[in-house]
Amino acid sequence: MLPFVTLLRPGFSASLLCLALNTSQPSTSGSLIVRHGGTYTGTFISDDSDKPCVRIETTEPVTLINCVLRGPGNLIQATNGGARLTVVNCRGYGLTPTADQRYPGRFVQVNQAISVRLERNYLEHVSGIAVYLWAGDGTPAQTLTVVGNTARNMDGRYRNGGGTFANFLGLVGVRNVGNIEIAWNQVINEPNQSKVEDNINLYNSGGTRASPARLHDNYIQGAYPYPATSTRYSGSGITLDGDGGSAMTTTAFVEGYNNQLVSTCAAMNIAAGHDNVFHHNRMVTSGYLPDGAKLTANYAAAGLWNQYKQPATVFFNNHFRDNVIGFVHWGGTTPYSDRQDLSPGACPSCTATTHLPNPITLQTEQHEWDLWQRKLRRAGRRVGPY
Repeated sequence: MLPFVTLLRPGFSASLLCLALNTSQPSTSGSLIVRHGGTYTGTFISDDSDKPCVRIETTEPVTLINCVLRGPGNLIQATNGGARLTVVNCRGYGLTPTADQRYPGRFVQVNQAISVRLERNYLEHVSGIAVYLWAGDGTPAQTLTVVGNTARNMDGRYRNGGGTFANFLGLVGVRNVGNIEIAWNQVINEPNQSKVEDNINLYNSGGTRASPARLHDNYIQGAYPYPATSTRYSGSGITLDGDGGSAMTTTAFVEGYNNQLVSTCAAMNIAAGHDNVFHHNRMVTSGYLPDGAKLTANYAAAGLWNQYKQPATVFFNNHFRDNVIGFVHWGGTTPYSDRQDLSPGACPSCTATTHLPNPITLQTEQHEWDLWQRKLRRAGRRVGPY
């Protein structure tokens, strides 16, 4: 039986019905409401910040593959709960918001999902991926996987100036979930073309003692204020965060390793939680923007502190170890002149650090990109859509 296909006009929403299991449903333009499980492909466009390009309104398994999405709001939205969503080999482009005091939408926003797998996608000028709460059981079939994606210029800027901060990936309340993997993603933010805070932020989120969340082999370049020469900024490469007031509700059981953080105003932070460890990562910042101007908002590569002043039953057993760091902070002295590899007074459990020798330059940053390319080749991996 041939599937029934509804062709969509720009700005017109409709659902495409799957009458054949696992049949790819094409569309040429317009936005899409998915009310039935299946596999969907096509170009989906929205011209309104309040209208997603694709809205998921089913708890049946949905796969979006080889899609192109363009819009000023959320590109893919699954906020009704219970989503079982796979997005593979898609390209998403954020457009200028259609109202003031609005920032570009998310590539994907999901609430209380059962399973989410995002693999080999491309994101540009969106405010990233947002995952709120979790309804799955943390088994391999009901977990969160974000692997092999490429992203450029995560952007929280309002169309009328100013803005808020965005993330490549932000988790909120995704806690006690086994089998989480965030790996082999490539994120590049250019100065004055992006407005990102923490490229990856886990807020009251994480894995389990038996199955820690694995955050590994990601390449993150760029975390700047807007404009990039501003002197104040709170963003980073990767931050573990959260105000949960108990051991069960805070960020916990996260293992971050083999990541590269390049040209970020802070590289890796553990500011909350317990049983979190960052090891065998590389953190390199030269203190210069690509045009040679000084980056003045940068502070320190590694920071570990109890941001929310939680008791020892909530904040404990967090560590940095065996990391390679060369981080310029003008006027710093840790461990050399104009360096701040470890945050002063905020890294008591940072051990076995390899401090790169001075000078740390733009060429040192370029070397990190070369290392990343070699790593991909050795692992036989490609990132982004094939």
